[in-house]
Amino acid sequence: MPQEPKMGRKFIPGISNRRLLVVVAPVLLTALISIFIAYHLTPPDTLTLSTGFERGTYANFGERYKTILAREKVSLEPLPSSGSVENLKRLGDTALRVDAGFVQDGTSSPSETKNLVSLGAICYSPLWVFYRSQETWDDLSRLRGKKIAIGPEGSGVRKFSLDLLKASGAAEPPTLLLDIPSAAANKALLEGTLDVVMIIGTEDNAVVRELLYAEKIKLMSIKHAEAYTRLFPALSHIILPEGILNLSQKIPPRDIHLLATTTSLIVRESLHSALQYLLLDAAMEIHSRAGWLNKRGEFPSPKELDFPLSTSAGRFYKKGRPFLLDYLPFWVAVLLDRLILILVPVAIVLIPVMRGIPWLYSWRKRRKFYRWFGELKNLESDLMKNLEPEKVLEYQERLDQIEASINRIRVPLTFFGEVYRLKKYVDSVREKLARLSHHSNDNR
Repeated sequence: MPQEPKMGRKFIPGISNRRLLVVVAPVLLTALISIFIAYHLTPPDTLTLSTGFERGTYANFGERYKTILAREKVSLEPLPSSGSVENLKRLGDTALRVDAGFVQDGTSSPSETKNLVSLGAICYSPLWVFYRSQETWDDLSRLRGKKIAIGPEGSGVRKFSLDLLKASGAAEPPTLLLDIPSAAANKALLEGTLDVVMIIGTEDNAVVRELLYAEKIKLMSIKHAEAYTRLFPALSHIILPEGILNLSQKIPPRDIHLLATTTSLIVRESLHSALQYLLLDAAMEIHSRAGWLNKRGEFPSPKELDFPLSTSAGRFYKKGRPFLLDYLPFWVAVLLDRLILILVPVAIVLIPVMRGIPWLYSWRKRRKFYRWFGELKNLESDLMKNLEPEKVLEYQERLDQIEASINRIRVPLTFFGEVYRLKKYVDSVREKLARLSHHSNDNR
C-alpha cells in the first residue's frame, strides 16, 4: 500500500488561529466598512451658494440660507452673480468651488445638466414689466421702439426678455435694448430716461417693490400670457390678485396676468447628503409660506424641471427629514441615517451567513475525521472478508498508518471527542484483527 501523505501538524488543544480568524474576520470587515463610510460621509462645514445681483431675490435668499445653516455651525458663503445663467456656468465649472445655486427653468441646455441635480423647485420668479406711459399697455408688442432695460449678460431675465420680445416682434430697431443692472435701470425709469424695465424676481424683491409702489410707474398685465406659455414651456401663467398689495385701496385695481419661470435650487451631484438635507430644511422654512403668487405648501416642490431630483431630495419629499435630526447634530444624524440605510440590507444577508459559519467551520473540521472513519470501516470490511496469513501484516501496516495520520491531525479542544472516538475505533479494529488472526491460526 502506498505511503499515506502527511495530513497536518501535531495535535494541540485550544482554539485554532484559523477558527479565530473565521469568527472575527466578518466583524472586523464590518467595522472597517463602517469606519470607511463614516470617514467619507463626514460632511464639510462650509458651503458656497451662487446667488444673484445685489438687493435681488436670490441675494436675499442667500442671506436667509446663510442664517439658517449657521444654526448647525455650517458656514454658507453667498456668491453674488448676474443671475441664473451665470450660476449655471459656475456650477458646471469644476475648477470653481461652487456647491449650489439658484437656476431658473428654461435657462439650461442638456449638456449643462451633467453632474447637477435639483433639490426641488423653490418659487415662481415672475417677469415684471414696468413702464412709464399715460396709456395702459397689455401686450408686449406695444414695447416696439421703446428704450428697454432687459438685464445684464448672464442673467435669466435677459434670456427670457429677448425670447418674449422677439416672439412679439418688439426686439428689432428702433427698439433699444439695454443691458443695465436692475438698480440702475430702476433709477433711470424713475427719472424718465428709460421707458421700460423688465425684472425677474419674487414679490419681496426690494427692486421690484420699489417700482410696484412708485408713482407714474405701471405694471403690465400680459393679455396673451397663456399663449406665451405654450410657446415657451418653461414659463407659467400666474396672476397677481386684485387688491393683494393694498386691499383697502384696491391695489392693484384688477388682476394682473404675469409670466413666470420656476426657480430651482441646483447642487452638484457630489455635494454631501448631509448638506443637501440642511439646504432642504432651509428651503422648507423659507419657501413653504404663502405669498402673493403661490399658496402655502406649494413650494418647495419635488417636480423635476431641467434637472433630475437628487436621491436625498427624493427621500426628503417622500419620508421627510431624518428623525434623528431632532436629537443629534445634523452630520451625526445623517451619517446614522445613511448607515442604517446601508447596513440593514447588509445585515439581512450577513446574519444568515454568520449563523452558517459555525456549521461550516465544524463541517470542515469533522471532514478530517470522516475520512479516517471511512478508512477504518473499509479496513474492517477487508479483514472480515479475507484474513489470509499473508494479509495480516498488510492490515497491521494500514492500521498503523491510519493511527499515525490521526495523531497528526491538529484540532481545537472542541473536537477532542472526535479524536477519542477515532482512537477507540482504531483500538476496536486492532482487537478484532488480533482475535481473527488468532482464531485463524487455531483453525490451522
